[in-house]
Amino acid sequence: MTFRGADNPARGWHEAADEALLCGFLRGEQAMAAELVRRYEQPLYRFLRRLSGNPSDVPDLFQETFLRALRSAGSFGGRSRFKSWLYAIAVNVCRAHARSARRKPMTSLPQAEVAVNGSPRPADVAERTELGERVAQAVATLPPGQHEVFILRVYEEMDYRQIAEALGRPLGTVKSQMRLALGKMRAALQEIGRAYGAA
Repeated sequence: MTFRGADNPARGWHEAADEALLCGFLRGEQAMAAELVRRYEQPLYRFLRRLSGNPSDVPDLFQETFLRALRSAGSFGGRSRFKSWLYAIAVNVCRAHARSARRKPMTSLPQAEVAVNGSPRPADVAERTELGERVAQAVATLPPGQHEVFILRVYEEMDYRQIAEALGRPLGTVKSQMRLALGKMRAALQEIGRAYGAA
């Protein structure tokens, strides 16, 4: 199995595509797996924190996600982007954890993490404020399907096709769930606006 860019000598492995790193891992190059973990540590931690609602669970969820990904690396056929495939595993890990632990939706988000370039992302900065926390509470009340789509679209900035791949849902369903989520968020934001005297 080969992926585009896997054997391109002009690119160092630090610049290689995710799919090429996975290919290298399958050839026995352990450093490739370490580089994938490094690349996705911050974004996947943020995603798992938002999706699970329990920051204390995130290290275990992160580890389980990558263990599953590396165990099943041979089944990755390059039909989707690595990121979509990895996030699909993360969603399934969170779902299984929620079923077993019967977790309640999150009611607040912890302090934002710093992005890879050293500056906080706008969405993370917003979460630090009281207003941001109320928005996070509104996001947490979305039904599970809409919640997943909303987080992937707004916070992870994935396009609809990538979200459909990650969640294993038809593209039309993903767009419909996002429309429903946005409708509920508009209503919630109007409530927040009234609370702050802006509506």
